[in-house]
Amino acid sequence: MIREILEACQPGFAEVVLMLANNGATAEVYTMFEDLRFADDGNVVTFMAEGGTHLHMHMNEVKEVRFIHNTNAEGLPSYSVWFIDGEDQPMLRVYLRKSEKDETNQPRHDLFISLQKKYGESLSIPN
Repeated sequence: MIREILEACQPGFAEVVLMLANNGATAEVYTMFEDLRFADDGNVVTFMAEGGTHLHMHMNEVKEVRFIHNTNAEGLPSYSVWFIDGEDQPMLRVYLRKSEKDETNQPRHDLFISLQKKYGESLSIPN
C-alpha cells in the first residue's frame, strides 16, 4: 500500500521537502520527488536527492499515512504526507513546495486533493 501511495504521488509532486525529526534534531532535504528506489523485498524505499544525498524509509514500520492540507502562517495552502509509526510518531514527512512556476501549482493541488479523496485524510496500514 505504501509503495502504491508513493508511486501515485511521484508524477506530480515535483519539488518537495523530506523531513525527519526526533526529540533532538530535524533534517530537511529539498529535492525533486522523482527518483524513488524500492528494495526487492518491498520493505525499504530510498528517496534519492541531488549530489548523492538519500533517505531510506522502512515501509513495514509505517502504520498510518496522513494527507494533511491546511493553511500556513503566511496564509498559503500547505500540503504534506506524513508516514506514522507504531508509536504515533512521524517517521517521515513529505511537504510539497510552492513551485516557482505558477502554472504547476494548480495541477499539484489537484493531485494532492485527488489522493486525499482516494485514501482519506488518514489511512491505517495493516500489518
